[in-house]
Amino acid sequence: AEEGGDAGGPERDPKAAAKARFDAEYDAGRGGKGKSKGVPNPGEWSARALGEDEEESQYARDQRDAREKQLALNKDAFAAEDDSIRAELEGLRPGTYARIVVSRVPYQFVHHFDPTRPILVGGLLPGEDSKGLMQVRLKKHRWHKKILKTRDPLVVSVGWRRYQTVPVYGMRDPSRRCRFLKYTPEHMHCLATFWGPVTPPNTGMLTFSASPQSSFRISATGVVLEADQSMTIVKKLKLTGVPYKVFKNTAFVKDMFSSGLEVSKFEGAVISTVSGIRGQVKKAADTKGAFRAAFEDKVLRSDIIMLKAWVPVDIPHLYNPA
Repeated sequence: AEEGGDAGGPERDPKAAAKARFDAEYDAGRGGKGKSKGVPNPGEWSARALGEDEEESQYARDQRDAREKQLALNKDAFAAEDDSIRAELEGLRPGTYARIVVSRVPYQFVHHFDPTRPILVGGLLPGEDSKGLMQVRLKKHRWHKKILKTRDPLVVSVGWRRYQTVPVYGMRDPSRRCRFLKYTPEHMHCLATFWGPVTPPNTGMLTFSASPQSSFRISATGVVLEADQSMTIVKKLKLTGVPYKVFKNTAFVKDMFSSGLEVSKFEGAVISTVSGIRGQVKKAADTKGAFRAAFEDKVLRSDIIMLKAWVPVDIPHLYNPA
């Protein structure tokens, strides 16, 4: 028996020594004397679990004390004032009964008024009253039979508001360009841009079809992405023209633009022929839309010159509160 105990002793001794060392370090850290390295006391564990530290808790206490001190000062300063004066200076306190006068109420409201059903009254912050371009991620509802067409009016229900607007649909391509879509995809999300009141991002929204013949009125669901005045949706533009004068690598092209002002907007744009000869728009040749262009090689009088570009799409600024 003694031989068996001696044989098992060396295996248990390192574990017992490690346990005793851990107990000693834990007790030292708990008492605050000789805080062990890497072993926090239970107070630190609770603070870390709550995501707090000493400085943050001290800051919160200072802020709470300052707020209570300010409330006490306000109470002492307005103690002798009438309730109406206090309401004008510091606003209505929570729990105060207030009377609200609403003008231009339709008679149907009074006729169907039920005192047992509460009426919810809300307000808007100063920044929520402004209007701008809203961009939302939209998907056609699966029960709505028809796909949605760009610039068809829709009734939008987002946040507290319900209004009619005219959306323009688009989709991001790999180059982060928002390309114009004439119709919404069948089973995919797309981007919709429309004019309306500014709404915080991640706000859910519904759109309703304005047509009374639709069997299912909810046409699409979505979420607000951002409100930005510089949003642009672009679509492809392909213009063609023919050369009427050719001098080596220079050619004069007509029938592509209608005025010299249009030519000035596309100065420096890349053009090409059907056979693949590339060139560049240089300068307007006259006021009727002809221009001078430079090419990599000599072009023929029978060639067709093409210009492929992206042009911005106008977004209608229509907002009709429902």
